[in-house]
Amino acid sequence: MTSATMAVVERHIQDESLAKYLEPHFGYPSRTRPCVNDPGSCDYLDNVYWMHDVSMLYSYIMWGVILGILAVWAMLRLINPSRRASVPKAELETQATAYPRGAYYRAWRSVAATRQRYLLPESFASIFGRVTRIQVLILAIMSGYLLVFSLVAIVYKTYITPVKGTNLLNTRTGMGGFSDRIGILAYALTPLSVLLSSRESILSVVTGISYQHFNFLHRWVGRIIFVQSFLHTLVWTIVEGKLYQPQPSVYRTFIAQPYIIWGCFAMLFITFLYVFSLRRVIQWTGYEFFKKSHYIVASLYIGACWGHWDKLYFWMLASLIVVLLDLGIRILGIGLNHIGYTKSGSIGFTPAPAALRAFGTGPDTVIRIDFSHPSPAWKPGQHFYLCFPALSIWQSHPFTPSSLSPAAGTTPHHTYIVRALSGETTRLATLACEIEGATTPVILTGPYGARVALETPNLLAVAGGTGISFALPLVIEAAGSEKHKAGLVQLVWVVRGARDLAWVKEEMGVLRARAAEGRVEVKVFVTREAGPMEGEVEEDGVVVVEAKVGEKLEAVVDVKDENTKTEVSVLDLALAEESRGFSVTYLGGAHPDLSAVVQDYIERSPASGGRIQVMASGPAGIGSTLRSVVAKCNDGGKVGRGEEKSDVGLYWDDRFL
Repeated sequence: MTSATMAVVERHIQDESLAKYLEPHFGYPSRTRPCVNDPGSCDYLDNVYWMHDVSMLYSYIMWGVILGILAVWAMLRLINPSRRASVPKAELETQATAYPRGAYYRAWRSVAATRQRYLLPESFASIFGRVTRIQVLILAIMSGYLLVFSLVAIVYKTYITPVKGTNLLNTRTGMGGFSDRIGILAYALTPLSVLLSSRESILSVVTGISYQHFNFLHRWVGRIIFVQSFLHTLVWTIVEGKLYQPQPSVYRTFIAQPYIIWGCFAMLFITFLYVFSLRRVIQWTGYEFFKKSHYIVASLYIGACWGHWDKLYFWMLASLIVVLLDLGIRILGIGLNHIGYTKSGSIGFTPAPAALRAFGTGPDTVIRIDFSHPSPAWKPGQHFYLCFPALSIWQSHPFTPSSLSPAAGTTPHHTYIVRALSGETTRLATLACEIEGATTPVILTGPYGARVALETPNLLAVAGGTGISFALPLVIEAAGSEKHKAGLVQLVWVVRGARDLAWVKEEMGVLRARAAEGRVEVKVFVTREAGPMEGEVEEDGVVVVEAKVGEKLEAVVDVKDENTKTEVSVLDLALAEESRGFSVTYLGGAHPDLSAVVQDYIERSPASGGRIQVMASGPAGIGSTLRSVVAKCNDGGKVGRGEEKSDVGLYWDDRFL
């Protein structure tokens, strides 16, 4: 017998030498038959083994439900009525008339609009953060399931049994069966938690949802596992340290067993994972420490769980396979992106040489990163992880290309707009500011994230600050697409200052030309300026001689701390000059009313464009506002009657930009 088996045999007062046969129980030591203990102990053992078998069944049912939900989800994606399937071929070619919809399409969209209305807003933000009601609902259903199945089929009965050779009595209850139940469920949840955190996500392939949107459930499933582990440890500590006799010898024997030592390590690791994943602790220790330590300690936790109860090793093996696959595919992706012919003609590892350009100073500093490199094609809305080995080989950050994927046969050009916040991005900004025309090697992996599908010609893209990286390629692609002629394509960009438009000067020039053709509308809201002005302004140690937009003058920027001067053409600021389809609104310290923006767009969007899709990225506050606004715009009843303007979708790119 293994040490774990021996420990359980002794704990369950079973003697295999007196057994005529062993009754197998999957995931548990075999039961000795017949039972030769006192009647109370035999009855207790019958209940313990029955509760274990039911616990294993419940864990299988849980995974059956999970796999069933995923199967239904995949099937619904297949039968989702697409726009092309709903429109007659002749009308697809002309795009000249309003699109008729069948009853099936209207019913489908009516359900979708109703779901958006009631499940898109945020709830209990003080507890769960800025997440939609549907995510909170999923968590509530999962928690309710686990609570119910942790408490049902537990034998709530107490047995007072004698201890052989003494006049002491053991107290045996259903606590042991309950503790084992939550332990088994914690083991069964571990592969799910790992799947929810995987960047190379199988769940994304099945559901079409980008991996980062599973982070909320990953965090809370991990917390549920922590609570289950804590209760499992606490209950067995009470049983072995109080209810079993004689004490303290029983507890000393119990705690010294190898499988219990492994269990203590597992509890230590899961506690570390919980504490160091709290938002406040992450702020204290830094995100990079959190990410690296989380990965290492999670792997140690899986190993410790395997050592604690190897009869349930398959749950840990599944978790380990997912971890290794995620890591292996990631390493393979880096190799495929960067291993090739070098300038010398030999095979080697070649980072991409990126050009850096800094805009602004202090907390307003933004870096534009440009490089061309043979990498996989990407779709608008997808992102890459960038590593800057000249700064650190241990860090990589997700950034969305603000450039479109190139045509086949051409080398992709990557452009990224990055705000310098702290850590590596601050060092990157320092490098860009200190050296004019600075370059740095870049290692990239990706692309990641599900493609953002533009299923309707009516597109409203909302960006806050560097969220323009997400919105810009969507709008440029839609503005040049024939299928969006029948709808309204509009970009709303909220920036701190008019000079921020220089981040994407070339791209804004393209959109201005498209706007002049009537293919797109661009609305820029400047929150920290009251309007173009003349004169000398001093801010944060920087003296700026400004000119009105359109005037052919020069602004001299005198950075006092460095005693250097850089001449900047005011023609760059001409990006903020209004023209057909291109407007700039100065709010002088206020923020735009996004509710009014969305309502105005809905009223002006053509009925022939069908339903409305809002795509957005930026500060979390914009996401919260848009969820509430878009939810109110949805009306399933009206959609069922063919009023597609009451069917408004929202995709919020909630990565950290």
